[in-house]
Amino acid sequence: MRIGKLISAILGGMMILAGFGMTVGGAVAVALPDDEGWIESPRFRVSSDAVALVGEDIDVDLDPEFIGGRTLVSWEAIPARLEFDSRNNKDVFIGVASQADVDRYLAGVAIDRVDLFHDHDGGGLVFGTAEVVAPTDQDFWVASSTDGALDWDVADGEWTIAVLNADGSPGVDVAVTAAAKVPFLRGIGVGLIIFGIVGLALGATLVYFGVRQVPERPAPPAPPVDPQQPVTAS
Repeated sequence: MRIGKLISAILGGMMILAGFGMTVGGAVAVALPDDEGWIESPRFRVSSDAVALVGEDIDVDLDPEFIGGRTLVSWEAIPARLEFDSRNNKDVFIGVASQADVDRYLAGVAIDRVDLFHDHDGGGLVFGTAEVVAPTDQDFWVASSTDGALDWDVADGEWTIAVLNADGSPGVDVAVTAAAKVPFLRGIGVGLIIFGIVGLALGATLVYFGVRQVPERPAPPAPPVDPQQPVTAS
């Protein structure tokens, strides 16, 4: 009996931890998006003496997720937005293209490989020539902008984000904010909260029955001794 109570308490504790994590995760998923569903990063400044700032390669796989033969999650693209402004009074260009196209375009050019969503000041410099054909003259970009905001529907593929001065000159200094709109995020968050609360309740119930002390039944009283009954000596 004691082993069963111990198992109940342990399982209940695990369910409480899991339920708490799901509830917190769900609350975050519900709270993060703004009124239009966008999740926005802090604003970061990235700068370099190179010709181009090249973001880390982005590999996107949006294949549907299936459970029991049914589609659980499916989307063709995730809306994304980059907002940027120049910090050195030069016109800034931001473009998104396949990794292969960006690599060909910037082959032999001085670039700086950076994480565009963290402050950066040099450090990933790849030496090369200090000039390149203006990025605005290229036609391989799947999305590009020079007006301070870039909207991009993130689809399957291998992508690279590149930041250059619009005339292709060296010395790029820009502040960037990224945002994305994840489909179903709030619905997923609400579901996590519900499952988390259920897990907390079940876990608490198991722990209660696992640690509850059941009072022992008192032993029945001994039958009274008849004082008239003779005592037999052995």
